[in-house]
Formats: sequence, C-alpha cells, structure tokens
Amino acid sequence: MNEQILGQLEIVFNEIYSAYSKMADLYEEKKEALIKMNPDTLKLTDDLILETHSLLVDLNNERLRIVQQLGVDEMNISEIIEEAEKINSPLAEEFKNFKVKFNEVSKKITLLEQTNVELIKHGLTMSNKVLDIIIQACTPQSTGYDCHGKNSQGSGMGISSVCEDA
Repeated sequence: MNEQILGQLEIVFNEIYSAYSKMADLYEEKKEALIKMNPDTLKLTDDLILETHSLLVDLNNERLRIVQQLGVDEMNISEIIEEAEKINSPLAEEFKNFKVKFNEVSKKITLLEQTNVELIKHGLTMSNKVLDIIIQACTPQSTGYDCHGKNSQGSGMGISSVCEDA
C-alpha cells in the first residue's frame, strides 16, 4: 500500500463520515416529525434519507474501487489501519480516528432508527384506536330497537323512541 492510495481513501472516508453524520441528523429530524405528527416534514426527510443512502452506496463503491487497486476485493478499516502502520504512514492515526467516529455515528443512527420504529408502531396503534372510535360512532345503533321502534335494551318502561302521529 502506498501513500497515494491512503490519501485517496482518507478523502473518501471524510466524505463517508460526512454522509453518515448527515444521515444521523436526518434521522433526528424524522424523529421530531413523527413526534409532532407532521407528514409533510416526514416525507421530505424520508426523501433526503434515501438520497443520502444512495450517496453512501456510491461512496462505498468508490472505496472498493480504490481498495481494488491493491489487488484485493475487500478491505475493512481495521485492515487499512494495519497496512498504514506497516509502512509507518502518518495517516494510520487518522484512520484510527475514522474507526472511532464511524462506530459512534453508527450507534447513534441505530438508536435513532429503533426509536423511530417504536414511534411509528405507537402512531399506528393510536390511528387504529381512532379509526375504531370513528367506525363505532358512524355505525347505526339500530340493534337496540325492535320492529316497533321500542328500545329493546332493557329500560323496561315500554316507551317508544319513535314519535307517532297523534
């Protein structure tokens, strides 16, 4: 491994970290949109998350292309650190910092995603309860009356609930 390839990897890792940081911010925005029940913000945030994901896929492909210049198909960050240390590169420490940063942002994104999933589940539960209430309110209550319009649910008074002409 040479310094030029390490330099290219450093640039790509900076971009990857920026994209993951943006992703974490977007998941935070999504959480707020779910809490405030703002569907417009939620859709916009989801669209931005998909764009950022696409960017991350492209950046990962770029990382793989650079690594393949070394004659290997795949190399994770720990292996890159080992290779940088073998040639006493000053970038070895930078890659160690990237590893720590990636772990931190990954944990943050995972926690936010789990929180968002739980908020969505709660929202669905609440929506189902509201729908049940609406359906019950809109359902005709004809089952409590007999064919003569008398209340059959036990008032026992025999009073008709239908007004008759006198």
